[in-house]
Amino acid sequence: MIREAKTEDIPKIVLLKLEMFKAAEMEHKLHDDFVEKAEKTYQELYHTGKAKHFLLEKDDEIIACAGAFIKEDIPYCFYKDPQYGFIGDVFVETTYRRNGYGRLLTNCAIDWLLKMEIKTIRLLASENAKKLYQELGFQGTDEMVLYR
Repeated sequence: MIREAKTEDIPKIVLLKLEMFKAAEMEHKLHDDFVEKAEKTYQELYHTGKAKHFLLEKDDEIIACAGAFIKEDIPYCFYKDPQYGFIGDVFVETTYRRNGYGRLLTNCAIDWLLKMEIKTIRLLASENAKKLYQELGFQGTDEMVLYR
């Protein structure tokens, strides 16, 4: 069953996000107080209507999620249309992967952003997910990164 997350789901969403960082071997990049910071940030975003997560449950357990965020940061805040959507927290528990759940939840996130009249949607794609996002219409950009 797919449903929209409620504020009381945020702790579980944050734990799934932590699992996502572990799976990507990026846990070392997180603040020591990641869980508390993430929960507080998501509470604020939910309160202001700037975020929504979509959850997939099986036997009353959340097994997958995808988040949609409305952002307005530099340099986009200077554009005529300053807001953009960001898809994040797309995660499916290992045993449930390859069933189309990531696609299904990402589409829910896209639909919500479109309903909120967001015209541009961005995301960060892992190597494993690039094909999926390309199939959904996402295109690579000219963004570059310098890691030091």
